[in-house]
Formats: sequence, C-alpha cells, structure tokens
Amino acid sequence: MKRFVITFFASFAYAGFFPIAPATFASFIWAALWVFIPGGRFLCGPIALVIAIPIAIYLANEGEKSLGRDAHPIVVDEIVGMQVTLLMIEPSLVAAAIGFVLFRIFDILKPFPAGRAQRLPGGLGVVADDVAAGLYARLILLGLSFLFHVG
Repeated sequence: MKRFVITFFASFAYAGFFPIAPATFASFIWAALWVFIPGGRFLCGPIALVIAIPIAIYLANEGEKSLGRDAHPIVVDEIVGMQVTLLMIEPSLVAAAIGFVLFRIFDILKPFPAGRAQRLPGGLGVVADDVAAGLYARLILLGLSFLFHVG
C-alpha cells in the first residue's frame, strides 16, 4: 500500500508514466491546473510551495527506492519547479505558456547550479535542480511581465 501511495504522488497521479516526455507532460498538466482551477493562484503561492518542497523531496527519495535513481516516472520535482516559476503570478494562459516553456528549457539545459544541484543525494538532488531551473524561469518571466505585462 505504501509503495502505491508513494508512486501515485511521486508520479503526479501517474502522469510520470506518460510514454513521451513525462516531465514535460506533468509540467503542462500543472500549468493547465494553475490556469483553469478557480483560485489556481494558491497552487503556486508561498504556503503551497513551502509545504510542497519537503513533501516532494520525501516522495522523490522514496520513489527512487522502487522506481530507480531519478527515474522518469518521478515528476513531483517538475511540479515544484513549476510552482517556483509561477510563484505569486496571476494565472493566465500567456503566463502559463511562457512559464512552462522557460521552465522546460532550464530544466533540460540545467545551467549552473542546477546541474550540480542534481548531484545531491536522493530526493534532495531530484528536487533541487528543478527548484534552480524554476528560479531561472521565474526571473525571466518576471522580467517579461514588467516589460510586456505578461502575468
């Protein structure tokens, strides 16, 4: 039962088992939920993020025990990365689309220190690189929002 619960949440309700680009798929679902759920701004609020980070670290750590080291089905880290990217930004399709693309770019490229953060042990490393990628994406998204009123 414990393995089922860990797998369910670590894979973001099995989105991590999507056959093509599961991390991208999970990030897209999160962005869509953020836009379309009434009160979606709360999903990327500071309280939600403070709660989500340690839970994601735990889930990723436990998920690695049965799924493997930073296994593709473990996508809870992408959710945290998207939360960082969209933190306290007003939900909109434009902000979601830009934030999603920026986050995926930085998560794939892993510029310093994201690549190094990924080397941390267990779930901490799984989540830390996505937090770093989310911070890069957030900075650019905030800059764009000031320049072009994106979010």
